[in-house]
Amino acid sequence: MNTSLSSAQLKSISKGQLLGKYASAISAQLVTSVILFGASMLCTAFADQSTVAGLAILWLISLIIDIIGGIFDVGLTRFYLNLVCNRPYRTSDVFYGFRRHADKAIKVRFLVLMMQLLCMLPCFICSLTYNRIQSSALFLLWSILTVIGCVFATYISLLYSQVYYIMLDFPAHTARQIMSASRSIMKGHKGRLFYIGVSLIPYYLAAFLSCGIALLWVTPYKSVVFTNFYLDLMHREYSA
Repeated sequence: MNTSLSSAQLKSISKGQLLGKYASAISAQLVTSVILFGASMLCTAFADQSTVAGLAILWLISLIIDIIGGIFDVGLTRFYLNLVCNRPYRTSDVFYGFRRHADKAIKVRFLVLMMQLLCMLPCFICSLTYNRIQSSALFLLWSILTVIGCVFATYISLLYSQVYYIMLDFPAHTARQIMSASRSIMKGHKGRLFYIGVSLIPYYLAAFLSCGIALLWVTPYKSVVFTNFYLDLMHREYSA
């Protein structure tokens, strides 16, 4: 009987794999973060946020940047798969998605974002109503809808958490097949991945206390842990 690796085992393995490789991992993360954050700040600086039209344009630009972030995620996923599997890896791997799979990355990211936005739509509508008619009942309803929306958005995030790994391992798959495969291999493992994510919260708290500096180490560590989670899933899938 195949037994899944525990959260502690995944973390232990990941720490060993990152020894002597943090510089490259930090470099890859920084390149991606600087480009996306820089683009977001540039758009925010020039957007007119005093009008509804300006806010709508800013929201649309933010959505486009987020979707482009999916292309970078393909490259980062390739970088960490190469690192964990002892294959040649380099910082330039983060641009791999622009050479291969860009169309599928955009489709998958867009569909997942739309599903998550639909989960939060009742909350947004209630918020707009509350801005016009402030009442304790509306505030309570907004709070309940926000919690429910976040729960469903998190569920969707877990459901499609493996899409970029699958995209790289099965390049012939279409966007629909990639999303279907992610749903399939995550059956019975969504709670496990959620627990792993929650168990990393103390690391992020430490990063917050260090004014974000520790994120340079925490983010690569999290990425390697999640990569090992995927490899463990696939090992179980093909060993069953």
